[in-house]
Amino acid sequence: MSQETRNFALTMTIKDYHKAAIITPDHEVSYTELMQYIRDYADVLKQSLPAAPGASGEKKKFLIFSENREEWVYAFFSIWLCDAVAITVDATATVSDVAYIMRDSKADAIWVSPGTEAVARQALSETGQQMKVMDISLKDNVSNSSSLTAHPSSEMTFEGPADEMALIIYTSGTTGSPKGVMLSYENMEANIRGVADEVPIFNEHRRTLMLLPVHHVLPLMGSVVAPITRGGGIAISPTMTGPDIMKTLCKGQVAIFIGVPRLWQTLYTGIKKKIDEKWITRALFNLCARVQSRALSRFIFKSVRDKMGGHLDYCVSGGAALDREIGNGLKTLGLDVLEGYGMTETAPIIAFTRPGDYIPGCSGKPLPSVEVKLVDGELCAKGKNLMLGYYNRPEETAQVIDKDGFLHTGDLATIDSEGRVTITGRTKEIIVLSNGKNVQPNEIEFQLEKYDACVKEAAVTEDNDQLVAIIVPQEQWAQGKSTADMEQLLKESVIRPYNRTVENYKKVMRIVVFQGELPRTKLDKLQRFKLKDIVKQSPSGLPQGGGVPNEGMLKEGLIANDGSHPLPQGGGQEGASPIAAAITAYISAEKKCPVRLTDHIETDLALDSLDKVSLQSYIEDNFGVSINADDMADFSSIGEMCEHVENAELAMQNAKSPAQADLQSTDNSQSENNSSLFTLHSSLSPLPTTHGIHAFMHSLYARLFRYYFRSNNRLTIRGMENIPASGPVIIAPNHQSYFDGALVVCGLSWRGVRDCYFYATEEHVKSSSRRWMASRHNVIIMERRNLKASIEQMGEVLRAGKRLVIFPEGSRTHDGSLGEFKKTFAILSIEQNVPIVPVCIKGAYEAMPRGRVLPTPHHITVEYLPAITATPQKGQDAGKAAEALAADVQHRILACLNKN
Repeated sequence: MSQETRNFALTMTIKDYHKAAIITPDHEVSYTELMQYIRDYADVLKQSLPAAPGASGEKKKFLIFSENREEWVYAFFSIWLCDAVAITVDATATVSDVAYIMRDSKADAIWVSPGTEAVARQALSETGQQMKVMDISLKDNVSNSSSLTAHPSSEMTFEGPADEMALIIYTSGTTGSPKGVMLSYENMEANIRGVADEVPIFNEHRRTLMLLPVHHVLPLMGSVVAPITRGGGIAISPTMTGPDIMKTLCKGQVAIFIGVPRLWQTLYTGIKKKIDEKWITRALFNLCARVQSRALSRFIFKSVRDKMGGHLDYCVSGGAALDREIGNGLKTLGLDVLEGYGMTETAPIIAFTRPGDYIPGCSGKPLPSVEVKLVDGELCAKGKNLMLGYYNRPEETAQVIDKDGFLHTGDLATIDSEGRVTITGRTKEIIVLSNGKNVQPNEIEFQLEKYDACVKEAAVTEDNDQLVAIIVPQEQWAQGKSTADMEQLLKESVIRPYNRTVENYKKVMRIVVFQGELPRTKLDKLQRFKLKDIVKQSPSGLPQGGGVPNEGMLKEGLIANDGSHPLPQGGGQEGASPIAAAITAYISAEKKCPVRLTDHIETDLALDSLDKVSLQSYIEDNFGVSINADDMADFSSIGEMCEHVENAELAMQNAKSPAQADLQSTDNSQSENNSSLFTLHSSLSPLPTTHGIHAFMHSLYARLFRYYFRSNNRLTIRGMENIPASGPVIIAPNHQSYFDGALVVCGLSWRGVRDCYFYATEEHVKSSSRRWMASRHNVIIMERRNLKASIEQMGEVLRAGKRLVIFPEGSRTHDGSLGEFKKTFAILSIEQNVPIVPVCIKGAYEAMPRGRVLPTPHHITVEYLPAITATPQKGQDAGKAAEALAADVQHRILACLNKN
């Protein structure tokens, strides 16, 4: 073959060099600036390494180990500009993963970010290799601003022989351990030409969203190389959360959105949920589904596209098969879905759906330059996009590429009369998750079996798109333990330690304890096709789906999954704080299963990476606390995570302006000496009031309760002289029983009862009848969605000279002991200069503990303690003053409880 046919070039040609090549949340980078940054980064590479090739005569090889960011683009193209090989590495890779790639690739240097540098250096230490470590975030230090304007450029060429590698991407592939897939410029240009020239999808008028991790070949080619070199440019989303994606789509006027099936499922589910809320939108959706008119769908659901920026032309799905329902649903909404099929070995496209020819479940027609055929039902492909081979593994290359040059994909498929490819299954054991990740189960099994003190053998399979480990326990270890006990111990001592060492997609989300022999052939090969039957037949784990919780679940503190069943006091579980109740209720609704505070986010609830991102957004939006989604599994339980949120929220409250503290108010003022905690304004909603017969009955009920408890429980009331005769007061009792509210007012006069307001959580008054009663009996309902309004109502009660009853513990005691005091009541006292009357209720827990309907004849004492009025000293921190006041009230009640 002549030299002319063997040379190949990939050129970045731009008509308008001032056009934005990269759009980030806070700035834009023109193509001229992009090319200059690439040259600057290339200069850094050239200066840091000798010009001569290595001892083997190979091209220089550079690793890129970083999260998605604009500098990733500069570093990547700078490697090509130096006629070197780029090797992309997952930013979440562990030390052992990075060390493996370092050893196998024998790379010369590595680009790292501040977030990956420590892992990279640990990996280098483990390998003993000498490798230059370069900071990818050096953009601001290398660029000469004068050169950007003095020497504008509209072209940059990356070239080399067609049979030489330009890129290595490590993948588990179809056989064996991770292998480096060698790709050339020609491999990549065949893909780009197919989706830009032969089928005009990428062009200079369509900007692409950079969202998925670009160390994978699909997002690398689809959201970096193709849009950058064809002049469309990219918009970088800072995270994978919904708000950030929507903002980036709008700001970047994105036309091409590349995602994996799980992402499209999340997007569609959210949109469809809103559509189903109203009968008219449901009817319109059903109409569009029947008519199947793109024009009609885009007209009716124009708002959907508008919310996504209004420029979205194509939704590209790759990595795994897209569920037919999701594909049809997106099409009904007027969103054009292009579903593709490919492999890293084909850079990556083998087949993709053409615009206007989308059939849900079908992978479309082959790339124009690709030839496909079926061999015993297995799809085989050949073309200019086919890899050069696996790096330094000629034998394994020969296992997947036959003598005629066809790649054996390992996937079963059909090809229709029009040439469309439909994947029907796999011939290999590799597990492909819906996020496009390939998992070698034997690698995980090997790691789990290292815990040989309790694990005899393990088998890994997939169920509901989650990795499940079937564990056969050691017989001696298992003696005397129930299946439930073994499951819990294995989660704590095996699964969680293992999960901390691997990337998210390799984490085991469920386990099944199997006491028997795993199915094997006579040659001791595991029969993997039988593993799913073991999982289905096993009673282990939480119930799947949205079944109705039974009475036993409620007694154990489980949350009803759909809100249609009564929740125990505390918002979700007995004794749970409002924050814990809200978080567990949210997870329960999302996963459609009961949730315990003792559950682990992965091994019990099977939250995947997108679930965690959604939970991260929920916590941040509702409580202002940021938890990295990847760190959620480090908490031993949901309860521990909720406690972290509560502590973080408290710390922020003490650091924020006073009105933002505790009350999450947005209309704030703070005095110079920091003693003012918040300023209350007129409540937006009317106060609940008691008039006429209701007022009379309110006071009458208090008298009847007093007589009842005196006769049945020998009720003793002390300290009534400590209640101010007039004016506002906060009555703060401990919380022992369901009847504590009635016990508190037993010592008040008729008028005192009528002037008394109570503060109750919305879970106590969920029914319409209870809400009606609350509105007419001086009950202020705490609504977490509108906490500010609830607080303002309490402030208005005090300004009106009324009495306010608040239980500082928030919920009833579980064991008779005094719980932690929240400080909202103390904040109100300080702000309004209102005294607090602590109330010690003693004996009510013994008379009516949780679960009892009627009280037993146990002696009850209600003692009103001397009033406390506290005003912060000048310069005293407001949050600390409220904490001190709350602690003082708690101490006095505790002393009373301990008194004989």
